Amino acid sequence: MKFKNKETGLVWEVVHPDHIKRCKNDPTYEEVKEEKESVKKTVSRTNVRKKTTK
Repeated sequence: MKFKNKETGLVWEVVHPDHIKRCKNDPTYEEVKEEKESVKKTVSRTNVRKKTTK
């Protein structure tokens, strides 16, 4: 889970259950929903002329 310190703006990833419980009960911290990173692959396309046979 991720928590944001409201005073500093820092976001922390917390994995220990006791620490998660502490952060949830502390008004200084707010839970931040984790955003999944979306990776977009871009394909560069170049104009390629086909050779035509006459």
